[in-house]
Amino acid sequence: MKTKIILLFLISVLLVGCFAPLNLSYDSAKTLDKGQIEVQGAYSRYYAPNDSLPSTLINSNYGFSLGYGITKRYTLKFRYEYISPSSIFKDVFDSKDYNNLFSLSYFEINNKLQLAKENLAISLPLGAYFYNRSVLKGGLGLIMAFDPRLYITFFRSSKVFDLTIVPKAHILFGSGFGGLTPGLSVGMGFSSDLDKWAIRPEIGYDAFLSFGIGANINFNTTKKTDSAK
Repeated sequence: MKTKIILLFLISVLLVGCFAPLNLSYDSAKTLDKGQIEVQGAYSRYYAPNDSLPSTLINSNYGFSLGYGITKRYTLKFRYEYISPSSIFKDVFDSKDYNNLFSLSYFEINNKLQLAKENLAISLPLGAYFYNRSVLKGGLGLIMAFDPRLYITFFRSSKVFDLTIVPKAHILFGSGFGGLTPGLSVGMGFSSDLDKWAIRPEIGYDAFLSFGIGANINFNTTKKTDSAK
């Protein structure tokens, strides 16, 4: 009974907008060159620290994003992420309800502007979480999110490794509620040429602990003589 009460508490937290918001972006301060296309896939896990259920897995995320270089300093990205609930919720709901209730889809449009060459950038993504409300009558089916991020990148000139610190804020709002949560993540990029592809592990904290890994490939990379114009 105690476990179920704890689980119900966690569930209620998830459904009023304090669920584990996306905190990982697998990116650096480098924007795409004009006309360059980036395709990325990612996998992440989010945990809720809790005295009774330490390091409880809340959800696993499967993500995809597509970016396009509008100019050398401005990149537009579209992102989709499927958020799969932890099996701990099966202790409260039957399997049918469990599968229908907590699977969320997240859509995001992200504007990213480079402030200093390859070392500092800001992004202003606007996103929306959609989830099935078949079990909890009257529950929110849509939660909007504004998630400004600052990218601070080190060692990018090496072309084979970078380190990026990303302070951010999660601003969530829906019918009758709103909230702001600060967050931070640290990511790395590994490659033989970061302008062409990268493997990006990342870890973050925003009241939830998150970690994951992303992989991106860039197409139509412009020549240096063109990108310098």
